[in-house]
Amino acid sequence: MFESSKILTEPEDIQASLSERENFISIGENGAQLVSNFSDAHILLWKQGYDNSYLQYPYYQLVHNTLDHQFEHYFLVFQTKKSKKYVQPMFLVEQNICEGLSPNIKKILTKYLPHKLLNTKILMIGCSTGEGALFASHGDREAILILQQTTRQVAQQLGAALIVFKDFPASYRPILQSLSTQHGYVRVPSFPACAIELAPYRDFTDYMKQTLSRKTRKDLYRKFRKAERLGGFSMEVIDDFTPVVDEVYPLYRQVIERSNFKFEVLTRDYFIGLRMVLEDKGRFFIWRDSEGKIVAFNLCMLDGKRLRDCYIGLDYRVALDAHLYFISFRDVLSWAIENGIEQYYSSPLNYSAKLHLKLKLVPLDLYIQHTNPVINFFFKRLLPLLEPTRYDPILPKFSNYTDLR
Repeated sequence: MFESSKILTEPEDIQASLSERENFISIGENGAQLVSNFSDAHILLWKQGYDNSYLQYPYYQLVHNTLDHQFEHYFLVFQTKKSKKYVQPMFLVEQNICEGLSPNIKKILTKYLPHKLLNTKILMIGCSTGEGALFASHGDREAILILQQTTRQVAQQLGAALIVFKDFPASYRPILQSLSTQHGYVRVPSFPACAIELAPYRDFTDYMKQTLSRKTRKDLYRKFRKAERLGGFSMEVIDDFTPVVDEVYPLYRQVIERSNFKFEVLTRDYFIGLRMVLEDKGRFFIWRDSEGKIVAFNLCMLDGKRLRDCYIGLDYRVALDAHLYFISFRDVLSWAIENGIEQYYSSPLNYSAKLHLKLKLVPLDLYIQHTNPVINFFFKRLLPLLEPTRYDPILPKFSNYTDLR
């Protein structure tokens, strides 16, 4: 995939390599470049900056190749005055800013705001299918300043009206604080992830006894008994979706088509490519009914001692009656405890079930700015009314809801 006999390290080498491929846009006057494909030098920069990330460059390349009809993916390459070089993933998307709001609020905004303001090109810093991440040396404040300045220039080049640092964990707040205090951005909550620490529990039964109310335990046992009466479901852990993709992918489509909020829509080729790009980090759980048919799956990724539960697929012909969501939660949590996983980490949405299962919210932040300073002055005051968590009736019931802000 990355065939070359020469590792490029000098700026002139990088420039020459990119020029040969003609896959870059020069940004500003400081030598920054927006690239769509990596040279060997960029791969070296990536390893230096994101070596501890659970999502490595091959994953971004998979997303680039399989979701290119939804997003335009890029990498910004820049350097500081001290000649320290960095690479930052970003992507361009056209989206309605009312996406995720309640129908009543959406109706009001659609009536009074111009169509051009509601449907716009957005430059997003981060990953289109995951959380945002900055280079490992994100404590370099000069680099953050240059990233902020260069990102504005990228937005102008690509015709984006909005710039969004997408879904950055709260741990980035100290270093990204300057975006909102000095550079015209406003920080608002994104839909949060959820998590539960597993170290205190010997098994799933112990988790239920220690954490859940008597009423919730009784309800779960009732659900599990009903699933058994319907014939029972057996779980398998596989490392490659390819042999079963034609059974698995339609289950994902069933879930996404029922969702009120859609951002990325994964493709069949995405599922096929996961085994190669995740290497030993992928954990794919499938459930079969008594006749051997796959009726559910969970797409999970290992991140150190954390298990990230990223996507789910369900056969809704049986999923609701058999309570397959809760069956999958029980089996994945059991597997995680048995295999020494210390934290179960679930992707956003479906908060009602997670509230009753006593997961905690994990804040994710959006940093947003309109590229027009005049519009941005008013937009910053409108954004708190548009942010996606404001109208969710379940989120305020979580004990750590205030952490979102």
